[in-house]
Amino acid sequence: MGATRDYWRKLDAVEAAYQRDELTIEEVNAEVKALMAELGQTRRQLLRDLWAIAQTFVNQQGEALAGVAALGVLAYVWLVANGQA
Repeated sequence: MGATRDYWRKLDAVEAAYQRDELTIEEVNAEVKALMAELGQTRRQLLRDLWAIAQTFVNQQGEALAGVAALGVLAYVWLVANGQA
């Protein structure tokens, strides 16, 4: 969210500079393209970091997660067998 706020803040600054005739439309287009690339890079890095965190969590808690999943399956089977699901 912070990266998106920074993107919009920078985009507003580019628009303001254009309104003051400090930038040409070509410069605005180039700046917007650069800002979009920067935001995309930040988002990709965030996804990579989240994936690494999830992998670490699963590696550390794999047995516990498997146990909880097994209990869930057993509870579902029990409910189905007793006609309550």
